[in-house]
Amino acid sequence: MAFNIVSSRYARSLFDLSLERNVLDRINSDMSLINTLCLENPILNIILKNPNINIGKKKNIVKDLLEKRVDSLTLSFILLLIDKRRVILLKEIANEFVGFCNKYKGIKVATLISANKIDELTKQRIIKLFEKQFNCTIKLEEKENPSLLGGFKIMIEDMIYDASILNQLNSLKKSFAKNIYEKGY
Repeated sequence: MAFNIVSSRYARSLFDLSLERNVLDRINSDMSLINTLCLENPILNIILKNPNINIGKKKNIVKDLLEKRVDSLTLSFILLLIDKRRVILLKEIANEFVGFCNKYKGIKVATLISANKIDELTKQRIIKLFEKQFNCTIKLEEKENPSLLGGFKIMIEDMIYDASILNQLNSLKKSFAKNIYEKGY
């Protein structure tokens, strides 16, 4: 819980500073890149989280890796996190920052989970439907889950819209379990 508060505060500070300097989109793309790096590169995570590795070495690694790929504000921010020994929160800070940007721009992230790949026309119809319902822009992330059998689930914030065959089968199963007819034979 305390890490969540700390990462949120750092993300809010970076968000406010990037707004003030009019580089919000650039820093947002940098934070998305950092989030991707943290997910795809476990060695980098181990290096950054290891307290036995010298702060100077960590800074040099980050500079070599990111200096030409990210904005100077992003690089300075990460170096500050290393100095303050908060770099272990980098992924959470990046996620929080992207969340602040999405909220500022009126974007909601929806996760579409389906049994199979969904065609572009269907995705566009789903996006338009939910954009109209939530009165905002929808950014769609896709995941595949063959256990759904067919149909799809959409998760937006704390709401789940379940139109999967698995859900329909479970509903039928529950209704058969509550059979109102007596077993006479």
